[in-house]
Amino acid sequence: MGIASFVIGLICLILSPFLSVFLILPAILGLILGIVSVVIKSKKKEPKGLAIAGIVLSTIALVVCVLVTFLLVNVYTAVSDNISDYIDNEESQITEKSAKIGESTTLNDVTVTLVAVDDDFKDYYSFASVDDDCKILKADFEFENVGDYTEYVSYSDFDCYADKFSCDTFSSVEDGYFYASIAKGKKAKGSVYFEIPKDAKKIEIEYDGGSYDGSKITFVVE
Repeated sequence: MGIASFVIGLICLILSPFLSVFLILPAILGLILGIVSVVIKSKKKEPKGLAIAGIVLSTIALVVCVLVTFLLVNVYTAVSDNISDYIDNEESQITEKSAKIGESTTLNDVTVTLVAVDDDFKDYYSFASVDDDCKILKADFEFENVGDYTEYVSYSDFDCYADKFSCDTFSSVEDGYFYASIAKGKKAKGSVYFEIPKDAKKIEIEYDGGSYDGSKITFVVE
């Protein structure tokens, strides 16, 4: 048992900085074997050097394992708290605004105005296919760059929901894919088209300006 205690203690001490959590029990086992071996050898008056060495090594290894484990737990807790704080901070910075026809709202240095809405637009290409229970909505927007750098807007910045259901983009019109580059202090106009149900009660058009953080403006059309 003295040899076993020595071997276990030595292995645990060598590996304790790397496998601390997994070596606590083996270190305790090495310590117990060393103590038992010392007691037995003392009664038999036999040499107990290896057993004592095993006790010393196992004890040191156990202390190192406990300290490293405690350190890792504290580091993990601190990192988890920092990540949680970062996520909460990012979520708190998400901007959600709402507006109606004729109102202007600014997002990411672009002031967006919903100028007009035609909820039964018919001036699209004759070959276009529209479901019998749907119609085409056209929304005219105006954009102004109020920031210091060039901004970009396009039809892809918009989503539409009819009574909270997502609507398909409609592009079978002359300007179905509008895109504009707006210099500082300049303005641009563009229209977006969606296929919506004829019996829709509430239409919401969302503009995110290409934001990756979830910020958006919701234009309500009732």
